Amino acid sequence: EPLEDDAEAVSGLVCQYYARRGAWPGTVLLSCDIEDAEPLSRMLSEAAGKKVSIETPKRGDRLRLVEAAMTNAGEESARAATAVQKALKTLEWLQRMLELPSPPERIEAFDISNMGNEGIVAAMTVFVRGRPLKRDYRKFRIRGIIAQDDYASMREAVTRRFENYLKNEEKFSQRPDLLLIDGGANHAATVKQALKEIGIFLPVFGMVKDDRHRTRALVSPEGDETGISGNPAVFALIGNIQEETHRFAIEYQRSLRISGLRSGLDDIPGVGEKRRNALLKHFKTIKAIKAAGYEELCAIVPKNAARAVYAHYHPEKE
Repeated sequence: EPLEDDAEAVSGLVCQYYARRGAWPGTVLLSCDIEDAEPLSRMLSEAAGKKVSIETPKRGDRLRLVEAAMTNAGEESARAATAVQKALKTLEWLQRMLELPSPPERIEAFDISNMGNEGIVAAMTVFVRGRPLKRDYRKFRIRGIIAQDDYASMREAVTRRFENYLKNEEKFSQRPDLLLIDGGANHAATVKQALKEIGIFLPVFGMVKDDRHRTRALVSPEGDETGISGNPAVFALIGNIQEETHRFAIEYQRSLRISGLRSGLDDIPGVGEKRRNALLKHFKTIKAIKAAGYEELCAIVPKNAARAVYAHYHPEKE
């Protein structure tokens, strides 16, 4: 049973829509009569600074416009319902495949991105009912690792995420139904142990990729693999999660790298954005720019800028 009748729903929709939109028509055509048509018209007219009429046409072109709008609304509603049903069915299949207690409506996935021993980051994505919920994505700059170690980095990221959950931090307040980790059984086992140490118990699976870097299976911390390629819907869902998490991690790591590169040149007089970009494009890294001779720098930027860059990194030679 609907929570409200058509007239109440239409009246509420009109109020919400135009309050957000901030643009006002001369006439609003409705599919049914509403009791508050007159006060609604006055409210919209006052907001618009002009007369806004509320009408329910019974014949003619205006009625045909309303009928067309109702047809479009019905088709969109059917498409949305079908998409939701497919997503829920996919989650039910995933539940059965992984022997979960319930369909995993909220899935969180983690990936690590690094450049050697520097710039190690972790990314967390969130999928609710099979769709990405980007406002809940989180980034972690790994602090306690001095050498490249994916297991330790993953442990730190997951521990920080759930310690914040235990502290009732608003941005980490939701508890997932399933954790997916980019990696194999050892990655999943590392995460499971980290969670156990802080009193959190959740289903954890690693996303195992094939030779084409597509997730072909989910693996438990104990090393039991569950193939997913036989179910196209589950295969597509897990593939999307893996790709989105990897993209988010790479973009965060890249943004930090670019920020670091730029900051190394920002304080040099005479080196603006154009010359900074030219140097970075040619030399690739700040280390290479530091090692470059004056003549090498002159080949990329004007002599005064080259002299400023060289003097900045070799003050003792000036």
